[in-house]
Amino acid sequence: MRAGLKGAVALAAVAVTAAGAAGCSSSDGEKGGEPEKGTIVVTDNSAYADKLVQFKDAEYVKIAGLPDPAAAKTVNAALRGPLDWSVKWASATLLPEQRTECKGRSSVIQTKVRLGLRKGDLVSAANSIQMIPCYEGEGALPSVPVTVDVKAGKELTADDVFDSKTLEKKGLKKLWDALSGPKDDWKDCELDDIEKKDFSPGKRDGDPIESPAPAGVLFTEQGMELIWSTTGTSCNNFTFTAPYDKVKDMLDKDLYPRLLAGAAAK
Repeated sequence: MRAGLKGAVALAAVAVTAAGAAGCSSSDGEKGGEPEKGTIVVTDNSAYADKLVQFKDAEYVKIAGLPDPAAAKTVNAALRGPLDWSVKWASATLLPEQRTECKGRSSVIQTKVRLGLRKGDLVSAANSIQMIPCYEGEGALPSVPVTVDVKAGKELTADDVFDSKTLEKKGLKKLWDALSGPKDDWKDCELDDIEKKDFSPGKRDGDPIESPAPAGVLFTEQGMELIWSTTGTSCNNFTFTAPYDKVKDMLDKDLYPRLLAGAAAK
């Protein structure tokens, strides 16, 4: 991959059983004095003065009203994970001279949620992160998709999403051929073919901390999206799509019918 690309983002696949409203926006997960239930979008305005980071209406997804406290803690931590990562990244990458330039002011992080599947056993969302630095510079951070399995109380990984052969070289070529999207732009950027390692978090291009996987998956009512997103401002954000029936044989055989059920849920 190009040297200009930095550490990445993206594939936290996570699913949850959410019976209720979707797309509501709240600062505290309550509406009209009553706790909300189901898949909701809440906002965070927390300040981390020691890290020189401030959230401003930062959105994230929460599954409210789950009966199992342990499962609720796990899936909600996964869904909030992109925000927590952004605080760590902003602090860890702040150079001494930038800290001096900030003069005690904080960088502002804003996030915007795009909900995919939100009812049934699986909940999938992509969180686009933008930072307004307190120093002179740009703050383009990744869009990070996360999918949680409410029933199992866990976040889905690439191994949970795909058939094992799909993550091999030939399988990834077959997956790429099934996807629609800006492939000419990808080629113009001289990016390498996607590899299995791109679906896992890791340290990239000298970043001091681990970043989300560059390649992530979002599940929607229409089908699957493969989101390539990394830190940086050039050749760092691509979305490719495919209807479920086109990638059926490449997905985990037990996951596929659940995705169809989630897409059909009313």
